[in-house]
Amino acid sequence: MVKIGQAKLDEFAFVLLAGLIMIIVMLLAWGVPGPREIPVVTPDSVYMDIERGDEESFILKINVTSKKVSLRSAGTIGDWIEFSDNDFEVVGLTNIEVTVDVPRRADEREHDGTIIVESEEGGITEIPVTIDVISPYAEPSEIREEKYFPDITVSFAAGEEILKTERNILVRRGINENKYFKMSARISQDLEFVTGGTISIDILDTNHEGNLIVKVNNEVVYDRSAPSGRIKIPVKKSLLSSYNTVEVSSGSTWKFWTSSFYRMDKIEFSVNLYGGKEHVEYFSVSDDALRNFKSAKLQFEIEDYTGDGNLIIKINDRVIFDGQPHRIFTQDFDAFDVGLVKDRNTLAFSTESGTSYRLNDVKIIITHEI
Repeated sequence: MVKIGQAKLDEFAFVLLAGLIMIIVMLLAWGVPGPREIPVVTPDSVYMDIERGDEESFILKINVTSKKVSLRSAGTIGDWIEFSDNDFEVVGLTNIEVTVDVPRRADEREHDGTIIVESEEGGITEIPVTIDVISPYAEPSEIREEKYFPDITVSFAAGEEILKTERNILVRRGINENKYFKMSARISQDLEFVTGGTISIDILDTNHEGNLIVKVNNEVVYDRSAPSGRIKIPVKKSLLSSYNTVEVSSGSTWKFWTSSFYRMDKIEFSVNLYGGKEHVEYFSVSDDALRNFKSAKLQFEIEDYTGDGNLIIKINDRVIFDGQPHRIFTQDFDAFDVGLVKDRNTLAFSTESGTSYRLNDVKIIITHEI
């Protein structure tokens, strides 16, 4: 007696076995792609920026052994891609040039697609491709001319500036001795601002046996007996230079058995300053900039400043700024207003009493149409 359930199970097993046999027959007939029949492609992905209406190319390196290799593209960029060769036989490595031609009306965004490389033996490799469509390059409608200047310091000096201070000094002179003191001092300000100088001496002790002698740049400015206390010695502007020497000594005494001396707490050398001087730079302008002028501006950075006076800026003697600038300074000006010329224009800086500015990255930018 045959059971119905058992019969159905045997029938299913027969059908499954028949299917397996058919698959084996098909594999034997058609073949399974071997490792060398599966395309190895370099690069394995592509990303390109291409302008609308433009085209660019790249190389696909395909390593495969096949009677026929076919290439096709898919996705939104499928119609943009062309191959230098297709449906070809290959053994080993071959190079295929791929050209991407972006339509003029393509959206400016990223477009994705795929290049499919397939061997006749059934090997398939897919390469993802992304094309970022960008706006076409537009020829500039204007040109910038930039004029650069060195770092600039502008100041207006007023008041007293102490150049050098020395303390605890002894000068002495005898029949076999001449102990004197000497120091140097530089004037950093423009000498045009210097109106004169002063040497202040605080005398602690002296035996009054000889004169106190003071020289500035080898010229005697004081030669007399000095009492204890403070003395101030004026120095004429004509005696001063950018580098100065001060010499202090004691004069001789007729008493050959003794020495003259001066013991000083402090010697101070200072100069009096007043005045300012324009800092002037020169620049030229091209014919095109004058003919097709569009705009111009002065730019610089305030590196350091002292005082609260205004900074005055002039171009060709026309004031374009008179005030206290921000650290990053920009000032527009017009070619007609300042009278720009081709060969020799002036850029001048000045300031007010007790104020100085140090400027860097100074430049003038002139924009003109083509």
